[in-house]
Amino acid sequence: MVSYLTFGDGPDLILGHGMAQNKNLWIENGWTEELSKIRKVHVFDFSGHGENAKLKNNNFEVKDMAQNIKDISIDIECEKFDYIGFSMGARAGFEAAIKNQKLDKMISLGMHPGSPKLEEKRFIKRSRAMKQLGEKTGDQKYLIYSKIFEKALHWKGAIDSINWNRDKHLIIMGEKDDNYQLTRSLIDHIDVEILYTLKDINHKNTFEEPKHSLNAIINFLQDGR
Repeated sequence: MVSYLTFGDGPDLILGHGMAQNKNLWIENGWTEELSKIRKVHVFDFSGHGENAKLKNNNFEVKDMAQNIKDISIDIECEKFDYIGFSMGARAGFEAAIKNQKLDKMISLGMHPGSPKLEEKRFIKRSRAMKQLGEKTGDQKYLIYSKIFEKALHWKGAIDSINWNRDKHLIIMGEKDDNYQLTRSLIDHIDVEILYTLKDINHKNTFEEPKHSLNAIINFLQDGR
């Protein structure tokens, strides 16, 4: 069972956090306060994080995290829901957008829909570094992060698997995000404009400073409602 918290009232909106985060950071950074004014907001812990940080479960693939999203949507008994994911959480959201027919609008914060294989060397390096840190400190969370980096490489991406629609899909990314140019090149062939650029913003601040993107997010969610 995936633990979650709910705020506000209205159409259902599920928020999925990034690597090494937990559901409480959506609250601490002000996301739930603003978004709960227009939505019934659900925040949860992905496999390997927060209350679900159990190494023995070994459910750390992108498909497992997409299943976390599905489990929440089933538990809240919604006919449809919108989703916002940051970084790792956005990757899970792309996978959910392929398979979950209940998912209506999907917003990615700081993540492209391409396969992690495009950055294989970086993922392998981070996986090894996390494993070494876990073995050195005895802290299992680093071993979990190592597994997440490793298993992310199994995901093939979603570029050619989603029927892209500017009314249903939005990628919000900082101009100074390390993935910005890669993202632009990956979605260049998509016929619809789905990228919203945050000028002078990096990856971290895309999440930690919601003021830069909240207006665009709210307008996108409310359009057609």
